[in-house]
Amino acid sequence: MTSPRPESVTCLACREHARTEHLRLAEQIERLGTMPGSVVTGGEAGEAAQHHRDLARRFAGGG
Repeated sequence: MTSPRPESVTCLACREHARTEHLRLAEQIERLGTMPGSVVTGGEAGEAAQHHRDLARRFAGGG
């Protein structure tokens, strides 16, 4: 079972996959915030995207 804490994940392949997926999700969230009629504001999307970029950095070992 994989830990929800990035620093506790010991499998390098799992860490790399999680990093890639969190970066991809951050990009998707930012695009969602710019779409006409979106229920997510640009500010909300930016905050959520930053959260996922922070998680990606943690999975990469950047603390």
